[in-house]
Amino acid sequence: MKRVLPPTNLFLAFEAAARHRNFSRAAEELGISQPAVSRAVASLEEAIGVKLFLRSGPSVRLTTRGAELSGLMSNSFDAIEKLIASWKDKESGRKPVLLSISSSMAAHWLIPRLFDFRLAFPDVDLRFELIAGGVGQSPVRADLGLRRFPETSKAPPESHFLDEIIQPVAALDYIKRMGTLDQPRRNRTHTLITLSDHWCDWDTFARLAGLELPPNHKTMVFSDYSVALQSALNGQGIVLGWLSVTSRLLRYRSLLAASDRGFNTRATFNFILGDQTPVGGVVGEVREWLCAEVGKDVAKIGKGGRLHSFECHVLVS
Repeated sequence: MKRVLPPTNLFLAFEAAARHRNFSRAAEELGISQPAVSRAVASLEEAIGVKLFLRSGPSVRLTTRGAELSGLMSNSFDAIEKLIASWKDKESGRKPVLLSISSSMAAHWLIPRLFDFRLAFPDVDLRFELIAGGVGQSPVRADLGLRRFPETSKAPPESHFLDEIIQPVAALDYIKRMGTLDQPRRNRTHTLITLSDHWCDWDTFARLAGLELPPNHKTMVFSDYSVALQSALNGQGIVLGWLSVTSRLLRYRSLLAASDRGFNTRATFNFILGDQTPVGGVVGEVREWLCAEVGKDVAKIGKGGRLHSFECHVLVS
């Protein structure tokens, strides 16, 4: 029986536009022009008699029915990609594990460990679903995902990765030139690196940690935490460091604590299995390895219930 559907290329254009929320980026992915994407979406809307996008200048957003169709198509394409990948993996004999973490954790915490990971799991093909910004509590569509649980939420105890601990950190070169927040160099002005639109800015941190910010300090504002950390690594200022991302940097002295003030938010970071991921097996072993690795970091920089970065201490309230 013949399917009564519009041409497939119209659906492909719509799916890309919906995923990117941008016709130009969809066109770039598909290798066609932006007007061609716009015409394809308009043709699909006309064929099915439903408005899929609300257009306002260069920006577009999905209608309720557009979001419904987009979700269905994304899930279908994900399933097709996963099926094809499984065929390839069976032929190669490798076991794929899809890991959902923040881009900053991938860049500064996990990628430097990939050599050790491959030694521990030579038959595992580790893949990434990277999240820009905080990981939050969004559903885990990957095999394994790091998520943040507030104090009031309960996460499976076996999934615990690390408490949310925040501390000011900076490169050794910066501290030698400028001093710490507690002992600044005379006639020097600190630069505080911060994230835009984040719940924990420097004023919030100072209030919660009991820290007096230096007067007349300069600021550098970034929208991406990985870039903010890289700026601190380059000796350009002091950044608020989330231990779940900075533990390796502290362990190997790429960054040092820039104050003896810090605090535990009582939230936790946990590695949660995806809905379709079986308990145990290779994914469970990968989770155990990740948790063991951060444990090694904390053991190196921790002492007597306090976190410290060698000569610089961070108090955890």
